[in-house]
Amino acid sequence: MIIDNFAKLDLKLVNKLNEIINSLGTLTELDLSGFKGIQIVPDSMLHYSSDGNTKDKMILLPKNKTQEYCKNENYSVLKSTIYHELCHVDLANKLPNLHNLHNKYIIEENYVKAFTIMIYIEYIAHLKSIKYETLDTQKNFFDSINKKDWDFTDECDKIIFIKSSPYIISRDINNIYINSFINDELRKNILEVQKELKKIYDNEYIDEYYVLNSLENIVSKYISND
Repeated sequence: MIIDNFAKLDLKLVNKLNEIINSLGTLTELDLSGFKGIQIVPDSMLHYSSDGNTKDKMILLPKNKTQEYCKNENYSVLKSTIYHELCHVDLANKLPNLHNLHNKYIIEENYVKAFTIMIYIEYIAHLKSIKYETLDTQKNFFDSINKKDWDFTDECDKIIFIKSSPYIISRDINNIYINSFINDELRKNILEVQKELKKIYDNEYIDEYYVLNSLENIVSKYISND
């Protein structure tokens, strides 16, 4: 797998990334057609909270964050991040129409439809990549969700909820954490999204927007195009 060291990450750490990639095996379970490799980029090119992203079938890893994970020997985060982004390449090949529609809706500022597709794709990608995520990572994530003072009358909290929902649901398929959420409204709202996602996706890829119509109705409660 090609690593483009654009942001000049220390070569020892690039070698460590290669070791992590090799530990993933042959990856025959994924359709990686057109995959361009991994590029190390300045952190400023990604959202501050992002450990990695995929653009045009190339994985982007932030230099400073990647460096920090390596120095702390937190290799599991890098492994799960890389595999998660490879799952996005796989889904770009299996769901090309929805990916094209997502880009179209972003340009048109149709945020309801764009977020609807985002939830569906992120949910599937995380279901596929959860096997490489540690229990500590999952616990820390749910602790942060549970401790947050959710206010569903606040526009920012509504957006955060929608963005977080696919990660909450895919990380807790047995509802162990969800059922213990302190905030009753959070628990009720996430169960509603969960029910719809499970209805839509059952290991079958349908690359048509109509399957997301009911999910769109839920998203429209939290996101508007105004």
